[in-house]
Amino acid sequence: MTTTTSKRRKYVREIKPTWWKKLDFYKFYVLRESTSVPTVWFCLELFYGLICLGNGTFADKFVDFLQNPIVVILNIITLGAALLHSFTFFNMAPQMMNVIVKNERIDAKLVSRVFWGITALVSIIALILV
Repeated sequence: MTTTTSKRRKYVREIKPTWWKKLDFYKFYVLRESTSVPTVWFCLELFYGLICLGNGTFADKFVDFLQNPIVVILNIITLGAALLHSFTFFNMAPQMMNVIVKNERIDAKLVSRVFWGITALVSIIALILV
């Protein structure tokens, strides 16, 4: 049995590394997904705090670490990234939910407001407990 190969070249569409820069939608998507990088920083920071707490050096080492200007700047960036991610999630998630009450779909804006209300309530309770 012989196999014949075609002399035609296979079509391969070129995809440039900057494909996402063409549309604002893609730019915002990449920005939103990149909010995971500051989240990794914050997780490592909390882990270091736990280590210091376990060693009994929380008041010395960890508090001094948090007062470093670079750490303060990174934490502000992390807060901004977390707020952006929360804002986009709370606006996007209700549009994907299909909650039906009395044969009518619940308004996405109402669900988004409920999400924000719960977030505010939990934040206030956490601030009171601290």
